[in-house]
Amino acid sequence: MILILGLFTIGEISAQDFKRINYQLDFGTTLTIPYKSTIEIWPEIDKHPHTDYSPNFGYFLEVMISYNLNRKYSINTGLNYNYTALGISDKIGLFENKGNLTNSYLTFPVLIKCRLSNKLPISISTGPYLSLLISANEKGTTYIDTAGFIFDDPDPLLESIEPIQKYNTDVKKNYSAIDYGISLQLDYDIKLSQRLNGVVLTRFNYGLKNVLTNDLVNNSSANDWKNYNFMIGFGVKL
Repeated sequence: MILILGLFTIGEISAQDFKRINYQLDFGTTLTIPYKSTIEIWPEIDKHPHTDYSPNFGYFLEVMISYNLNRKYSINTGLNYNYTALGISDKIGLFENKGNLTNSYLTFPVLIKCRLSNKLPISISTGPYLSLLISANEKGTTYIDTAGFIFDDPDPLLESIEPIQKYNTDVKKNYSAIDYGISLQLDYDIKLSQRLNGVVLTRFNYGLKNVLTNDLVNNSSANDWKNYNFMIGFGVKL
């Protein structure tokens, strides 16, 4: 929708604005797509482990440098900070956990960019990325069905259990330190002033690596996972 509106409001960037090297600052929101929406273990057993994942929003900030080979092709690279989030609902027996699973990565993309038209300032980019894990955290609420505890004699320990408990767990050890994949990006350039250009961007990062280690994530049934997320934002070219 942003790109379509831009087509009606912004004219073509003039040829005299060509520069060999551009610096760009981008920021915006991320939308993480679950690699798997539901994971079940031993479904034939009553109250079996069962985890549901849902998309959630994060944010990103990046500094990019672009080397223009000519007026149509360029090479873009830089440094990206990407904070992603997923909704998670996990049920194991009498325990149910609801919260968010968040990760932050420092990413190095290398994109080949091609301008699609001489009349419209629309470009498409693609290339690999390499990410380094900074943090991974799971935060939420545990609901315990204490009515499901059955015992012959009163047990002070069980009776003292709170049915609702908060948790906030560092799960970085459950993730690989490195992720990699392929990015696909669509740009629309905007003329802001005589010397300053903006860009509206959408990027999809397609992870190729299983980012989980052999240990299970704290409140999750997953034993393999790949990162998929969209980035939607705005940039300023310097």
